[in-house]
Amino acid sequence: MKALALLLLTTLLSSCATIISGTTAPIYLEGDVDEPLTIVTSHSEYNDVSLPTRVKVKRRNLDGQHIRISSENYAYSDIVLKKTFNPWSIASASMYGIPLVVDLTTHASENPMQDHFFITPAAPSTQADSLHRADSLRWAEMEEENRKARVLSRQLPERYPRHELRGSIGIGACQSDHDRNKIRDPYMERFNLGTDFQCGNIFGDAYPQAGAEYHYRLNRKWEVGMLANWGRYTESYFGKTGKWSTQNTDDMYDQSDMDVSASEDSRFFVIAPSVRYTWMESKGFRCYSRIALGALRNHNTFGYIVCDKPFDLIPFKDQKIVEYKDIDKIIWRATGQLTAIGGTAGFSHFQIFGELGYGSLGIVRLGASILF
Repeated sequence: MKALALLLLTTLLSSCATIISGTTAPIYLEGDVDEPLTIVTSHSEYNDVSLPTRVKVKRRNLDGQHIRISSENYAYSDIVLKKTFNPWSIASASMYGIPLVVDLTTHASENPMQDHFFITPAAPSTQADSLHRADSLRWAEMEEENRKARVLSRQLPERYPRHELRGSIGIGACQSDHDRNKIRDPYMERFNLGTDFQCGNIFGDAYPQAGAEYHYRLNRKWEVGMLANWGRYTESYFGKTGKWSTQNTDDMYDQSDMDVSASEDSRFFVIAPSVRYTWMESKGFRCYSRIALGALRNHNTFGYIVCDKPFDLIPFKDQKIVEYKDIDKIIWRATGQLTAIGGTAGFSHFQIFGELGYGSLGIVRLGASILF
């Protein structure tokens, strides 16, 4: 169990891009150079290097990084790197939300746009100083232009929508399971009940859910609001008593086990104050986490009927009911929601979103929001 828990924890907290690509990226240098070079990157300094060779650069702040090359006899222009997206991060995002967060934190989601370069001397060493000054001035101007462009592209507007209205649907097990199971499980064991038909639920008992939310954005990081959520779970069961013996029946139907039919209906309503924290935001995209604490009203009904003859041979109207029970309970309980990761994408006034978490909103949640 410890090994399984360790494997699960490793899977959740690791990521494809970070494991496969790492936090550094290789750069391959070739060229017609007949002298040893000194190469300086963001990762290390390489002395007395002959071409072709491979050096490493850090993936952090990859865009605009310089690779500086020098030698005793010649001057060389810097190599300036550009970044692109690492496709391995798509696998991380498809598996679960946490690996993608790891990739973004380690910057393993970034790749060099070009990783092969051909090196040629720019000028003899006698002209190195003047060339270096010219290159430095040119690169400084280019870097300033690039910096301004990056700032403008990433800069968030000073004025932004403060109010958000959401509608959403969710699936997966939720906190009303405890009340439902407490009523049902004794009879499940007694009658060995099984579902009439079930194809399997990936996220636990598949409660169809619908919800509505309102949030007010205090600032770029914090939001407060209120959520309401409705859900329902229904199921039918079939089993045998294993304890009854029939009487006054024809020999062809005489049996020691009587058929049992059961059904349940669980409906719940949740209302809770909610707080969200935005930990990453750019134009058109935002990642956040959420915590909510409130109240849950759970209305559970469960009933069963024990009949003296097999259901598949005798119509129900001709059956004799040996035992039956109807349970109807309304339970109030404290509830909450912990959203580990949520993300929104879209325009300034309309967005779609998805969430992964546990609590009163289920495991997986999808929806749309209007901002104003």
